[in-house]
Amino acid sequence: MTVQEGVLRYGDSPWQRIDLYTPVRGPVRGAVVIFHGGFWRHDRIARDLEPLAVALVQRGCATAAVEYRPAWDGGQWPAAAEDAALALERLDGAGAPWRGATLVGHSAGAHLALSAVAGRGAGRRAVLLAPVVDLAQTLATGTGGPAVGHFLAGHLAAGGTADEATPRPSRADLASLTVVEAACDQAVPSELTEYQLKEWRDGGLAVDHHTVPGARHMHLVNPERDGCAAVLALLAGDPAAAEGSAS
Repeated sequence: MTVQEGVLRYGDSPWQRIDLYTPVRGPVRGAVVIFHGGFWRHDRIARDLEPLAVALVQRGCATAAVEYRPAWDGGQWPAAAEDAALALERLDGAGAPWRGATLVGHSAGAHLALSAVAGRGAGRRAVLLAPVVDLAQTLATGTGGPAVGHFLAGHLAAGGTADEATPRPSRADLASLTVVEAACDQAVPSELTEYQLKEWRDGGLAVDHHTVPGARHMHLVNPERDGCAAVLALLAGDPAAAEGSAS
């Protein structure tokens, strides 16, 4: 299937950009909006998701990859989270197929995906891949090294807390929440994932949890790796085809 590429801008910064990938022909069977990881400092960028976006388009899913300001260039909390919300508003305003698209967050991108919907009552579907969301627990586990401290530097200096910067969506915000864990994740420890799963369930959210055997952190967004097959199945609307364990 031929892929058409485009760009939407949602702000004045060169970072405030959304890369669009849509099928040239054939039905659009769904749409996804992806927030990349990189611990808010852009170890990864939106363009790194192009192979995943193309793989999704080949399965009939229009895909938007959101770029946002990094912590070192205007994106310290809450700016990057505000970017995520603005980008989502821009896409919703663009109409079909983007309005109501499934939200996907990989690693720290999961924090931004949930920040974009928490408190808005939009009832979005969210799929979190190796999520880093609870910033207090992220600090406690040392996940990402100094990344959380850099991201929250101004907020913490002003007397704020990591807990205040953690999005807490309600059942009204999320129609569904799916978490995909890489069994051999070298970047996000299983204790952080388990803590977050308990936190969301204790908060009244129903969470589907899948573990992909043998997968490492970046395998979940790399269609050349076997571990991405489960992600593609979930996002293309075939949860039964997702491999691994569910709880």
